[in-house]
Amino acid sequence: MSLSKGKSIQIAKTLDVDPHRAFDVVYDVESFPTFMPSVTTAEVISSDGARKVVKWEMLIDGAPLDWTEDIRYDRELLTADFKALDGVFLHFDGTWRVRAGDNGTELAVSVFYDLGLPEIEEIIGPILDERLRQNLDAMLVNIQTRAGLK
Repeated sequence: MSLSKGKSIQIAKTLDVDPHRAFDVVYDVESFPTFMPSVTTAEVISSDGARKVVKWEMLIDGAPLDWTEDIRYDRELLTADFKALDGVFLHFDGTWRVRAGDNGTELAVSVFYDLGLPEIEEIIGPILDERLRQNLDAMLVNIQTRAGLK
């Protein structure tokens, strides 16, 4: 039996929106179910402005995934660091980063995840990896659209 090592995903997109507007959408996790079909719930359990604890539920190929996540926001740096506290993943953490660039606003997300079940990761791992990549890419596109509407 092999040991689980986890996977990393990094996706970035140049957006034609103000960086602060893009960050506002990243910050407004409660609205994700309204523009992300795969996200069924993003319930803020607690918030102090710079930190939120959020219960996430999503469907990937009809399979439910749920976890509770701690998100720490830095409005000055336009970053949001997140880490799963419990749920389906052994590890699920990463960073949202918004930066003003020469050609627009760069929005990037990096994720490290590990189901912690190497015996099933060999089977579902490639499918989960592809679906998470698709969902993160769709989030970037939808964040641009939503930021442009504000």
